[in-house]
Amino acid sequence: MSQLALNGGARSVPAQPGKIAWPIVTPEDKAAVQRVLDRGVLWAMTTLTGLNCPEQDALEREFAEFLGVPYALAVNGGTAGLHMALVAAGVEAGDEVITSAFSFLATPAAILHAGAIPVFVDVDPRTWNIDPQRIAEKITPRTRAILAVDIHGLCADWDAILELARRHNLLVLEDACQAPGASYRGCPAGSFGRAAGFSVNGTKNFAVGEGGFMVTSDAEILARGAWLKQVGETLPADNPAMRQQHLLAWNYRVQEMPCAFARSQLRRLAAVNQTARRNAAIVDGYLRETPGLRGPYIPDGCVSVYHKYRITLVPEELDTPLRGVELRDAFMAALGAEGVDVDLWGTAPLAAHPMIRARHGFGHGFPWRLAGAPESYTYRAEDYPVTLEMFANSFCLTNDEFPIYAQPEPVMHAYGRALQKVAQNARELAQAKVAAWQTAT
Repeated sequence: MSQLALNGGARSVPAQPGKIAWPIVTPEDKAAVQRVLDRGVLWAMTTLTGLNCPEQDALEREFAEFLGVPYALAVNGGTAGLHMALVAAGVEAGDEVITSAFSFLATPAAILHAGAIPVFVDVDPRTWNIDPQRIAEKITPRTRAILAVDIHGLCADWDAILELARRHNLLVLEDACQAPGASYRGCPAGSFGRAAGFSVNGTKNFAVGEGGFMVTSDAEILARGAWLKQVGETLPADNPAMRQQHLLAWNYRVQEMPCAFARSQLRRLAAVNQTARRNAAIVDGYLRETPGLRGPYIPDGCVSVYHKYRITLVPEELDTPLRGVELRDAFMAALGAEGVDVDLWGTAPLAAHPMIRARHGFGHGFPWRLAGAPESYTYRAEDYPVTLEMFANSFCLTNDEFPIYAQPEPVMHAYGRALQKVAQNARELAQAKVAAWQTAT
Protein backbone atom coordinates (compact mmCIF):
# COMPACT_ATOMS: atom_id res chain seq x y z
CA MET A 1 0.00 0.00 0.00
CA SER A 2 1.03 3.68 -0.23
CA GLN A 3 3.41 5.41 2.16
CA LEU A 4 2.09 6.28 5.60
CA ALA A 5 0.74 9.80 5.96
CA LEU A 6 2.99 10.11 9.02
CA ASN A 7 5.96 9.96 6.64
CA GLY A 8 4.53 12.15 3.88
CA GLY A 9 2.05 9.84 2.16
CA ALA A 10 -1.59 10.62 1.36
CA ARG A 11 -4.18 10.39 4.16
CA SER A 12 -6.51 7.41 4.20
CA VAL A 13 -9.38 9.42 5.68
CA PRO A 14 -10.49 12.62 3.92
CA ALA A 15 -10.07 15.85 5.85
CA GLN A 16 -13.86 16.14 6.02
CA PRO A 17 -15.01 12.51 6.18
CA GLY A 18 -18.48 13.26 7.53
CA LYS A 19 -17.71 12.49 11.16
CA ILE A 20 -20.55 13.17 13.60
CA ALA A 21 -19.82 14.93 16.88
CA TRP A 22 -21.33 13.72 20.14
CA PRO A 23 -23.77 14.22 21.73
CA ILE A 24 -26.41 14.69 19.08
CA VAL A 25 -29.05 17.24 20.11
CA THR A 26 -32.34 17.21 18.19
CA PRO A 27 -35.30 19.60 18.04
CA GLU A 28 -37.19 17.07 20.18
CA ASP A 29 -34.48 17.36 22.86
CA LYS A 30 -34.78 21.15 22.87
CA ALA A 31 -38.56 20.96 23.03
CA ALA A 32 -38.32 18.69 26.08
CA VAL A 33 -36.23 21.27 27.95
CA GLN A 34 -38.62 24.05 26.91
CA ARG A 35 -41.50 21.99 28.30
CA VAL A 36 -39.90 22.19 31.74
CA LEU A 37 -39.39 25.93 31.51
CA ASP A 38 -43.01 26.39 30.50
CA ARG A 39 -44.16 24.26 33.44
CA GLY A 40 -41.97 26.08 35.94
CA VAL A 41 -41.03 23.03 38.06
CA LEU A 42 -37.22 23.05 37.96
CA TRP A 43 -36.03 20.76 40.75
CA ALA A 44 -36.91 17.30 41.93
CA MET A 45 -36.96 15.16 45.02
CA THR A 46 -37.48 11.40 44.96
CA THR A 47 -40.76 9.91 43.79
CA LEU A 48 -41.16 8.43 47.25
CA THR A 49 -41.79 11.88 48.73
CA GLY A 50 -44.91 12.32 46.67
CA LEU A 51 -43.78 15.79 45.54
CA ASN A 52 -44.40 17.10 42.05
CA CYS A 53 -41.41 16.23 39.83
CA PRO A 54 -42.99 14.85 36.63
CA GLU A 55 -39.87 14.63 34.45
CA GLN A 56 -37.79 12.80 37.06
CA ASP A 57 -40.63 10.41 37.92
CA ALA A 58 -41.24 9.59 34.24
CA LEU A 59 -37.51 9.20 33.53
CA GLU A 60 -37.09 6.73 36.40
CA ARG A 61 -40.03 4.64 35.17
CA GLU A 62 -38.89 4.74 31.55
CA PHE A 63 -35.27 3.84 32.30
CA ALA A 64 -36.36 0.95 34.51
CA GLU A 65 -38.60 -0.27 31.67
CA PHE A 66 -35.75 0.09 29.15
CA LEU A 67 -33.51 -2.05 31.32
CA GLY A 68 -36.19 -4.50 32.39
CA VAL A 69 -35.65 -3.92 36.13
CA PRO A 70 -38.27 -2.93 38.73
CA TYR A 71 -36.76 0.29 40.13
CA ALA A 72 -34.51 3.17 39.12
CA LEU A 73 -33.53 6.31 41.04
CA ALA A 74 -32.15 9.22 39.01
CA VAL A 75 -29.11 10.85 40.61
CA ASN A 76 -26.61 13.56 39.73
CA GLY A 77 -23.78 11.30 38.53
CA GLY A 78 -22.62 7.76 37.91
CA THR A 79 -20.31 7.93 40.94
CA ALA A 80 -23.30 8.89 43.07
CA GLY A 81 -25.25 5.94 41.68
CA LEU A 82 -22.43 3.53 42.55
CA HIS A 83 -21.98 5.00 46.03
CA MET A 84 -25.70 4.77 46.73
CA ALA A 85 -25.79 1.18 45.48
CA LEU A 86 -22.97 0.16 47.83
CA VAL A 87 -24.37 1.86 50.93
CA ALA A 88 -28.02 0.97 50.29
CA ALA A 89 -27.03 -2.68 49.85
CA GLY A 90 -25.26 -2.71 53.22
CA VAL A 91 -21.56 -1.99 52.63
CA GLU A 92 -20.09 -0.24 55.68
CA ALA A 93 -16.87 1.41 56.80
CA GLY A 94 -14.04 -1.09 57.10
CA ASP A 95 -15.55 -3.62 54.68
CA GLU A 96 -13.41 -4.83 51.81
CA VAL A 97 -14.97 -4.58 48.35
CA ILE A 98 -13.40 -6.54 45.51
CA THR A 99 -13.40 -4.79 42.14
CA SER A 100 -11.58 -4.71 38.81
CA ALA A 101 -8.05 -3.34 38.38
CA PHE A 102 -9.31 -1.79 35.11
CA SER A 103 -12.06 0.80 35.28
CA PHE A 104 -12.63 4.52 35.60
CA LEU A 105 -11.47 6.02 38.91
CA ALA A 106 -15.11 6.48 39.99
CA THR A 107 -15.35 2.76 40.75
CA PRO A 108 -12.87 2.69 43.67
CA ALA A 109 -13.83 6.25 44.63
CA ALA A 110 -17.41 5.09 45.29
CA ILE A 111 -16.04 2.31 47.50
CA LEU A 112 -13.96 4.80 49.45
CA HIS A 113 -16.93 7.17 49.80
CA ALA A 114 -18.72 4.31 51.55
CA GLY A 115 -15.81 4.05 53.99
CA ALA A 116 -14.87 0.69 52.51
CA ILE A 117 -11.56 -0.58 51.15
CA PRO A 118 -11.04 -1.34 47.44
CA VAL A 119 -9.34 -4.66 46.72
CA PHE A 120 -8.34 -4.99 43.08
CA VAL A 121 -8.35 -8.09 40.89
CA ASP A 122 -6.61 -8.47 37.52
CA VAL A 123 -8.63 -8.78 34.32
CA ASP A 124 -9.45 -11.57 31.91
CA PRO A 125 -6.96 -11.39 28.99
CA ARG A 126 -9.71 -11.52 26.35
CA THR A 127 -12.64 -9.47 27.68
CA TRP A 128 -10.71 -7.02 29.93
CA ASN A 129 -13.41 -7.55 32.56
CA ILE A 130 -12.58 -8.74 36.08
CA ASP A 131 -11.25 -12.31 36.02
CA PRO A 132 -13.58 -14.47 38.16
CA GLN A 133 -10.86 -17.10 38.60
CA ARG A 134 -8.72 -14.56 40.47
CA ILE A 135 -11.43 -13.20 42.76
CA ALA A 136 -11.26 -16.07 45.25
CA GLU A 137 -7.57 -15.30 45.89
CA LYS A 138 -8.54 -11.87 47.28
CA ILE A 139 -11.36 -12.93 49.62
CA THR A 140 -10.62 -12.40 53.33
CA PRO A 141 -12.76 -12.37 56.50
CA ARG A 142 -13.20 -8.64 55.89
CA THR A 143 -14.62 -9.05 52.37
CA ARG A 144 -18.22 -7.84 52.17
CA ALA A 145 -18.95 -7.39 48.47
CA ILE A 146 -17.88 -7.75 44.86
CA LEU A 147 -18.35 -4.68 42.66
CA ALA A 148 -17.91 -5.98 39.11
CA VAL A 149 -17.59 -3.63 36.14
CA ASP A 150 -19.17 -4.01 32.70
CA ILE A 151 -16.15 -2.46 31.04
CA HIS A 152 -16.33 -0.83 27.61
CA GLY A 153 -20.03 -1.77 27.38
CA LEU A 154 -19.47 -5.54 27.73
CA CYS A 155 -21.05 -7.39 30.66
CA ALA A 156 -18.78 -9.16 33.11
CA ASP A 157 -18.85 -12.96 33.47
CA TRP A 158 -21.88 -12.84 35.74
CA ASP A 159 -22.61 -16.55 36.12
CA ALA A 160 -19.14 -17.19 37.53
CA ILE A 161 -19.21 -14.07 39.73
CA LEU A 162 -22.64 -14.80 41.21
CA GLU A 163 -21.74 -18.41 41.94
CA LEU A 164 -18.55 -17.36 43.71
CA ALA A 165 -20.44 -14.75 45.73
CA ARG A 166 -23.06 -17.32 46.71
CA ARG A 167 -20.41 -19.72 48.00
CA HIS A 168 -18.77 -17.02 50.10
CA ASN A 169 -21.96 -15.20 51.14
CA LEU A 170 -20.92 -11.91 49.55
CA LEU A 171 -22.99 -9.00 48.28
CA VAL A 172 -22.81 -8.38 44.54
CA LEU A 173 -23.00 -4.87 43.08
CA GLU A 174 -22.69 -3.83 39.45
CA ASP A 175 -20.88 -0.92 37.84
CA ALA A 176 -22.87 -0.70 34.62
CA CYS A 177 -21.95 2.94 33.96
CA GLN A 178 -20.70 2.13 30.45
CA ALA A 179 -23.29 -0.48 29.56
CA PRO A 180 -26.94 0.66 29.28
CA GLY A 181 -28.47 -1.68 26.72
CA ALA A 182 -25.83 -4.41 27.00
CA SER A 183 -26.86 -7.93 27.97
CA TYR A 184 -25.47 -11.23 29.24
CA ARG A 185 -27.24 -14.44 28.26
CA GLY A 186 -30.48 -12.60 27.70
CA CYS A 187 -30.35 -10.57 30.94
CA PRO A 188 -29.74 -6.80 30.85
CA ALA A 189 -26.78 -4.99 32.34
CA GLY A 190 -27.85 -3.57 35.68
CA SER A 191 -29.87 -6.62 36.70
CA PHE A 192 -27.21 -8.91 38.17
CA GLY A 193 -26.38 -7.54 41.61
CA ARG A 194 -28.37 -6.26 44.56
CA ALA A 195 -28.03 -2.81 43.01
CA ALA A 196 -26.20 -1.17 40.11
CA GLY A 197 -24.96 2.24 39.07
CA PHE A 198 -25.26 3.84 35.63
CA SER A 199 -23.80 7.04 34.19
CA VAL A 200 -25.31 9.46 31.69
CA ASN A 201 -22.17 11.56 31.36
CA GLY A 202 -21.83 13.31 28.01
CA THR A 203 -19.28 10.72 26.83
CA LYS A 204 -21.71 7.81 27.22
CA ASN A 205 -24.07 6.29 24.68
CA PHE A 206 -26.91 7.66 26.86
CA ALA A 207 -25.58 11.22 26.96
CA VAL A 208 -27.26 13.80 29.18
CA GLY A 209 -24.20 15.82 30.21
CA GLU A 210 -23.99 14.72 33.81
CA GLY A 211 -26.16 12.39 35.83
CA GLY A 212 -26.76 8.74 36.56
CA PHE A 213 -28.98 6.12 38.17
CA MET A 214 -29.07 3.59 40.94
CA VAL A 215 -31.19 0.62 39.87
CA THR A 216 -32.36 -2.35 41.91
CA SER A 217 -34.92 -5.12 42.15
CA ASP A 218 -35.11 -4.80 45.94
CA ALA A 219 -37.77 -2.47 47.39
CA GLU A 220 -35.84 -2.02 50.64
CA ILE A 221 -32.69 -0.99 48.78
CA LEU A 222 -34.80 1.42 46.74
CA ALA A 223 -36.11 3.00 49.94
CA ARG A 224 -32.64 3.24 51.48
CA GLY A 225 -31.35 4.76 48.26
CA ALA A 226 -34.13 7.36 48.32
CA TRP A 227 -33.12 8.32 51.85
CA LEU A 228 -29.45 8.58 50.88
CA LYS A 229 -30.28 10.67 47.81
CA GLN A 230 -32.21 13.34 49.73
CA VAL A 231 -29.84 14.46 52.48
CA GLY A 232 -32.00 12.36 54.80
CA GLU A 233 -35.06 14.62 54.41
CA THR A 234 -38.23 13.19 55.89
CA LEU A 235 -40.10 10.77 53.67
CA PRO A 236 -43.74 9.74 54.11
CA ALA A 237 -44.30 8.01 57.46
CA ASP A 238 -45.40 4.74 55.88
CA ASN A 239 -42.22 4.54 53.81
CA PRO A 240 -39.78 1.79 54.91
CA ALA A 241 -36.88 4.22 54.53
CA MET A 242 -38.12 5.88 57.72
CA ARG A 243 -36.66 2.89 59.56
CA GLN A 244 -33.21 3.84 58.30
CA GLN A 245 -32.81 7.35 59.69
CA HIS A 246 -29.45 6.45 61.17
CA LEU A 247 -27.91 6.42 57.67
CA LEU A 248 -25.60 9.27 56.76
CA ALA A 249 -27.22 10.83 53.68
CA TRP A 250 -25.99 12.91 50.74
CA ASN A 251 -27.52 15.33 48.25
CA TYR A 252 -27.63 13.35 45.01
CA ARG A 253 -30.81 14.92 43.66
CA VAL A 254 -31.38 15.80 40.02
CA GLN A 255 -33.06 18.65 38.16
CA GLU A 256 -36.09 18.59 35.91
CA MET A 257 -34.44 20.02 32.79
CA PRO A 258 -31.74 17.32 32.55
CA CYS A 259 -34.40 14.70 33.26
CA ALA A 260 -36.55 15.96 30.41
CA PHE A 261 -33.51 16.00 28.11
CA ALA A 262 -32.67 12.46 29.25
CA ARG A 263 -36.16 11.20 28.47
CA SER A 264 -35.79 12.46 24.91
CA GLN A 265 -32.32 10.93 24.55
CA LEU A 266 -33.53 7.63 26.01
CA ARG A 267 -36.00 7.22 23.15
CA ARG A 268 -33.03 6.98 20.76
CA LEU A 269 -30.75 4.83 22.93
CA ALA A 270 -31.68 1.53 21.28
CA ALA A 271 -30.88 3.02 17.86
CA VAL A 272 -27.57 4.42 19.16
CA ASN A 273 -26.61 0.97 20.42
CA GLN A 274 -27.55 -0.57 17.09
CA THR A 275 -25.28 1.91 15.32
CA ALA A 276 -22.44 0.94 17.66
CA ARG A 277 -22.90 -2.75 16.88
CA ARG A 278 -23.12 -2.08 13.13
CA ASN A 279 -19.94 0.00 13.17
CA ALA A 280 -18.10 -2.51 15.33
CA ALA A 281 -19.02 -5.24 12.83
CA ILE A 282 -17.61 -3.12 9.98
CA VAL A 283 -14.26 -2.70 11.72
CA ASP A 284 -14.28 -6.35 12.81
CA GLY A 285 -14.42 -7.29 9.14
CA TYR A 286 -11.29 -5.31 8.30
CA LEU A 287 -9.39 -6.63 11.33
CA ARG A 288 -10.17 -10.26 10.51
CA GLU A 289 -8.23 -9.75 7.29
CA THR A 290 -5.34 -7.88 8.97
CA PRO A 291 -2.55 -9.73 10.78
CA GLY A 292 -1.30 -7.96 13.88
CA LEU A 293 -4.62 -6.46 14.98
CA ARG A 294 -7.41 -7.89 17.13
CA GLY A 295 -10.81 -6.33 17.79
CA PRO A 296 -12.83 -6.71 21.02
CA TYR A 297 -13.66 -10.25 22.08
CA ILE A 298 -17.38 -10.68 22.69
CA PRO A 299 -18.24 -14.04 24.35
CA ASP A 300 -21.18 -16.09 23.08
CA GLY A 301 -24.41 -14.92 24.65
CA CYS A 302 -23.15 -11.37 25.25
CA VAL A 303 -24.34 -8.20 23.52
CA SER A 304 -21.97 -5.25 23.85
CA VAL A 305 -22.84 -1.58 23.37
CA TYR A 306 -19.19 -0.74 22.54
CA HIS A 307 -18.69 2.22 24.84
CA LYS A 308 -15.10 1.74 23.70
CA TYR A 309 -13.78 -0.33 20.80
CA ARG A 310 -10.37 -1.50 22.03
CA ILE A 311 -7.87 -2.82 19.47
CA THR A 312 -5.03 -5.08 20.60
CA LEU A 313 -1.70 -5.16 18.77
CA VAL A 314 0.03 -8.49 18.14
CA PRO A 315 3.60 -7.35 17.38
CA GLU A 316 4.80 -10.79 16.32
CA GLU A 317 2.49 -10.54 13.31
CA LEU A 318 3.71 -7.07 12.26
CA ASP A 319 6.83 -6.24 10.27
CA THR A 320 8.41 -4.01 12.91
CA PRO A 321 11.01 -4.31 15.66
CA LEU A 322 8.92 -2.09 17.95
CA ARG A 323 7.26 -3.64 20.97
CA GLY A 324 4.94 -2.60 23.79
CA VAL A 325 4.34 1.10 24.47
CA GLU A 326 6.76 2.11 21.69
CA LEU A 327 4.73 0.23 19.11
CA ARG A 328 1.40 1.35 20.55
CA ASP A 329 2.36 5.03 20.48
CA ALA A 330 3.83 4.80 16.98
CA PHE A 331 0.71 3.01 15.71
CA MET A 332 -1.60 5.61 17.26
CA ALA A 333 0.45 8.48 15.82
CA ALA A 334 0.34 6.88 12.38
CA LEU A 335 -3.43 6.44 12.58
CA GLY A 336 -3.85 10.06 13.70
CA ALA A 337 -1.88 11.21 10.68
CA GLU A 338 -4.18 9.11 8.49
CA GLY A 339 -7.18 11.01 9.93
CA VAL A 340 -8.34 8.35 12.39
CA ASP A 341 -9.48 9.27 15.89
CA VAL A 342 -7.80 7.14 18.56
CA ASP A 343 -7.64 7.25 22.35
CA LEU A 344 -5.69 5.55 25.15
CA TRP A 345 -8.40 5.57 27.86
CA GLY A 346 -5.98 4.90 30.66
CA THR A 347 -2.37 3.79 30.96
CA ALA A 348 -2.10 1.88 34.25
CA PRO A 349 -4.11 -0.27 36.70
CA LEU A 350 -6.21 1.62 39.24
CA ALA A 351 -3.80 0.48 41.95
CA ALA A 352 -1.22 2.84 40.43
CA HIS A 353 -3.37 5.95 40.80
CA PRO A 354 -1.93 8.46 43.32
CA MET A 355 -5.22 8.63 45.23
CA ILE A 356 -5.16 4.86 45.73
CA ARG A 357 -1.43 4.53 46.41
CA ALA A 358 -1.65 7.24 49.09
CA ARG A 359 -4.60 5.37 50.65
CA HIS A 360 -6.78 8.47 50.76
CA GLY A 361 -10.09 7.60 52.38
CA PHE A 362 -8.61 5.13 54.86
CA GLY A 363 -8.75 7.72 57.63
CA HIS A 364 -6.26 10.24 56.24
CA GLY A 365 -8.51 13.30 56.25
CA PHE A 366 -11.75 11.31 56.38
CA PRO A 367 -14.19 11.18 59.30
CA TRP A 368 -13.25 7.60 60.14
CA ARG A 369 -10.08 5.70 60.81
CA LEU A 370 -9.67 1.96 60.50
CA ALA A 371 -7.35 0.68 63.19
CA GLY A 372 -4.16 -0.50 61.48
CA ALA A 373 -5.79 -0.53 58.05
CA PRO A 374 -3.93 2.36 56.36
CA GLU A 375 -0.60 0.60 56.78
CA SER A 376 -1.82 -2.90 55.95
CA TYR A 377 -2.90 -2.35 52.32
CA THR A 378 -0.33 -2.03 49.56
CA TYR A 379 -1.22 -1.03 46.03
CA ARG A 380 1.30 -1.78 43.26
CA ALA A 381 0.78 -1.70 39.50
CA GLU A 382 3.02 -4.72 39.00
CA ASP A 383 0.55 -6.93 40.85
CA TYR A 384 -1.79 -6.70 37.82
CA PRO A 385 0.29 -8.00 34.89
CA VAL A 386 -2.61 -8.67 32.53
CA THR A 387 -3.90 -5.12 32.92
CA LEU A 388 -0.40 -3.74 32.39
CA GLU A 389 0.03 -5.80 29.24
CA MET A 390 -3.34 -4.64 27.95
CA PHE A 391 -2.40 -0.98 28.33
CA ALA A 392 1.00 -1.49 26.70
CA ASN A 393 -0.42 -3.26 23.66
CA SER A 394 -3.83 -1.70 22.95
CA PHE A 395 -5.69 1.51 22.20
CA CYS A 396 -9.26 2.58 21.51
CA LEU A 397 -10.60 3.38 18.07
CA THR A 398 -12.53 6.71 17.97
CA ASN A 399 -12.73 9.08 20.94
CA ASP A 400 -15.24 10.80 23.23
CA GLU A 401 -15.88 13.65 20.79
CA PHE A 402 -16.56 11.37 17.80
CA PRO A 403 -17.48 7.99 19.33
CA ILE A 404 -18.11 4.80 17.41
CA TYR A 405 -21.84 4.83 18.21
CA ALA A 406 -22.36 8.14 16.36
CA GLN A 407 -20.47 7.58 13.10
CA PRO A 408 -21.88 6.87 9.62
CA GLU A 409 -20.79 3.76 7.77
CA PRO A 410 -18.40 5.52 5.31
CA VAL A 411 -16.31 6.82 8.21
CA MET A 412 -15.94 3.34 9.66
CA HIS A 413 -14.93 1.89 6.30
CA ALA A 414 -12.32 4.65 5.94
CA TYR A 415 -11.03 3.84 9.43
CA GLY A 416 -10.89 0.15 8.56
CA ARG A 417 -8.80 0.85 5.47
CA ALA A 418 -6.49 3.09 7.49
CA LEU A 419 -5.96 0.35 10.07
CA GLN A 420 -5.01 -2.06 7.31
CA LYS A 421 -2.66 0.49 5.72
CA VAL A 422 -0.75 1.16 8.95
CA ALA A 423 -0.53 -2.54 9.81
CA GLN A 424 0.77 -3.41 6.33
CA ASN A 425 3.34 -0.62 6.49
CA ALA A 426 4.42 -1.28 10.07
CA ARG A 427 8.09 -1.31 8.99
CA GLU A 428 7.85 2.49 8.57
CA LEU A 429 6.85 3.00 12.20
CA ALA A 430 10.35 2.42 13.57
CA GLN A 431 11.66 5.35 11.52
CA ALA A 432 8.81 7.73 12.34
CA LYS A 433 9.22 10.51 14.87
CA VAL A 434 6.37 9.89 17.31
CA ALA A 435 5.19 12.23 20.05
CA ALA A 436 4.32 10.56 23.35
CA TRP A 437 0.63 10.06 23.98
CA GLN A 438 -0.87 11.47 27.16
CA THR A 439 -3.30 9.61 29.40
CA ALA A 440 -6.90 10.04 28.24
CA THR A 441 -9.55 8.69 30.61
